[in-house]
Amino acid sequence: MTQAAPQPTTGLLSTLALQPARESVAVLETYGLTREYGPVVALAPLDLRVDAGECLALMGPNGSGKTTAAALICGLLEPSDGVAEVCGFSIHQEPAAVSARSHLAYVPDAPALYDDMTVSDHLHLVAAAHGVAGDDLEERCDQLLVALGLEERALFLPTQLSRGMRQKTAIACALIRPFSLLVLDEPVVGLDRRSVDVLKGIVREALGTGRAVLLMTHSDAFADEVATRTLHIEEGHVVER
Repeated sequence: MTQAAPQPTTGLLSTLALQPARESVAVLETYGLTREYGPVVALAPLDLRVDAGECLALMGPNGSGKTTAAALICGLLEPSDGVAEVCGFSIHQEPAAVSARSHLAYVPDAPALYDDMTVSDHLHLVAAAHGVAGDDLEERCDQLLVALGLEERALFLPTQLSRGMRQKTAIACALIRPFSLLVLDEPVVGLDRRSVDVLKGIVREALGTGRAVLLMTHSDAFADEVATRTLHIEEGHVVER
């Protein structure tokens, strides 16, 4: 019997909205954002604007520069030139970067988890780091675990999880905390069809509650379902399609 796809709105994000510093400010803007390794241009000057309620898909094959762009936008990599701002705050300049990071949730292309911490431990660590507490925290954790099919693995260590389960743990960690911008780098890798449908619903809810999503993917099918617009990137350069 085929399982019905989940509804577009999951209700998982309804209480965790963060607003940009000013209404006129985009959720994400980059100006000439560039990364070079000697003579190799990993990312040519990139100019982006993503407003609340938008999902921009940056599409391209492996090695095209998508992950480099994600790392730069999330402040994990220093640019050779250019600026990235999240809700009006520079991600690469302190102290503004502290505010920028508070608005940004990131799911990397390879889940970054601690080997000695369970799935539940990860959720509570991220929640504590971002000031999420109160009587409803356990309920929120349970909601995320159930929605992503992790409820029976809440006490598992990452080494006991499949690639897909580790990916879902990383997604849950991004969603347990407040954000204005959700950056997803190849998020459907390793996910089963039901989990992909759940993720579609989460993206739609994020857009419907005034957030923005930046999606890095080579999956046309997923982008077609959730993106409000797309850009194509090849060898570090945005190309016309």
